[in-house]
Amino acid sequence: MSEELTKPKSLKDCKSVDEIDLGKVELIRGDTPEDIKQKCLQLCKEYLGHNWSQQTVDTIGFRRITGGMTNQLYYCGIAEPSATSSAPQEVAVRLYGPKYFNNTDHEGNERLKDTIIALMTSENKLGPKVYGLFESGQILKYYPHRQFRLKEQNNPKLAAQVFKKLAAVHAMKVPIKVNTNWIFDDFPKFYETGYKKFPINQMIEDLNCETLKKHDLKEEMQWLFNAITKSKSPIVFSHHDFRGSNIMITEPNDEIILCDLESSSYGYRGSDFGSIALEWGRDSSEFGKPYRKYPNDETLKALIKVYIDESERILGPKYSQNKVNSMDQILKEVKLFSMVGNMFFVLFCIQNDENDSTGFPVDKKVFMKWGDNSYGDYWYLKEIFIKQNVFD
Repeated sequence: MSEELTKPKSLKDCKSVDEIDLGKVELIRGDTPEDIKQKCLQLCKEYLGHNWSQQTVDTIGFRRITGGMTNQLYYCGIAEPSATSSAPQEVAVRLYGPKYFNNTDHEGNERLKDTIIALMTSENKLGPKVYGLFESGQILKYYPHRQFRLKEQNNPKLAAQVFKKLAAVHAMKVPIKVNTNWIFDDFPKFYETGYKKFPINQMIEDLNCETLKKHDLKEEMQWLFNAITKSKSPIVFSHHDFRGSNIMITEPNDEIILCDLESSSYGYRGSDFGSIALEWGRDSSEFGKPYRKYPNDETLKALIKVYIDESERILGPKYSQNKVNSMDQILKEVKLFSMVGNMFFVLFCIQNDENDSTGFPVDKKVFMKWGDNSYGDYWYLKEIFIKQNVFD
């Protein structure tokens, strides 16, 4: 079979939502520069030293790592590693790309916050170990790993470890701005960008986006903002992209490492719960398609209990004595912010421009259908949660 036929499909090759399987498509951003191997090797020489200083482009292993849709990731490893060198013999080099959202902190220096977070999560053994920080990226420990997907969700030990890590993230005190929340900033911005760039209403008609035709998006976004404000979800340091693709399970030790923390900031506690709950029980091939399932309360409560117990271990018994940290309160947050997760996808799909260097390389028509499917999921959940008095 030819190399062309066996090469993984990329997002830009998908011409319909049905063709998208996030477990199989190649997720990369931008073209690979011709001189990138030499550039990464030079960074390793400068930041790692030791036997890296004697390496050439012919004596290292090098490849592009898929999964980097905001940044570019590259593997660098010494072909004949030294058993006596104190330097790591293989690393991941992360080169920054433009951020999609939550990127207006620190007076325009959007990566200062990332540096602080990378160092703190590394020291707390929550994120990848940091070997080097430079203006345009990071040098990190390379972890052979798999992603936290459906099979891993069904492993009680791994599931518990994920929610213990989440409790540890939320307990962190990070020296960055606390008075910002990207939901209220970026959701309206995505909406306005989409309608400014594209004839959205015409596309909705032409593509028969049934839910977008039926329910006014701007009006619903305002309803959701009101529900969030009334939810009493505490402001904590949050991952803000807490999905299976950003949860690494190291091999062979099955340790949990959280990655892609560049969207992290202070925000509503429910945000991370909602993101992971939307994926629970869901295979990667189902992402983007209409999805009329949701984990039952028994499943969610078991995961929340792990989180509460770990939070109490870290923060002390007063944590669970506070009503805002009760099982019922957090369960309501999980459900509300699952809807927030769906709304994010709707708005993100509307504003995405495949011809813009900051956009995802996905056909606009495909993304519009993806957005409509997510909006359908949103309304499916809303109708269920209204009956459950989630918003009371």
